[in-house]
Amino acid sequence: MKEPKWAKLMEVGDQMHADLVESYLKAHGIATELIQESYERTTFGFGLLGAQILVPNFQLKEAQKLYAKSGWNFDITEIDDDEDDEDDE
Repeated sequence: MKEPKWAKLMEVGDQMHADLVESYLKAHGIATELIQESYERTTFGFGLLGAQILVPNFQLKEAQKLYAKSGWNFDITEIDDDEDDEDDE
């Protein structure tokens, strides 16, 4: 059996949101993979600073519909860091 090719569904800003979206999608039969991007040292230990949520290509549209139906707004994929830099000029 061929391994599925993965597509990025979204990027979220913290571990709690990543876990929530992942468990929601899995509960609806969508396979997921999380790619943790970096860690930050905090007073309470290490915290996740963003994660990409991947789904198999063939489940991407279904995952997008489920996420839209959830009403959540955790997706930071479209945020452009360069916008802040333009304000500094």
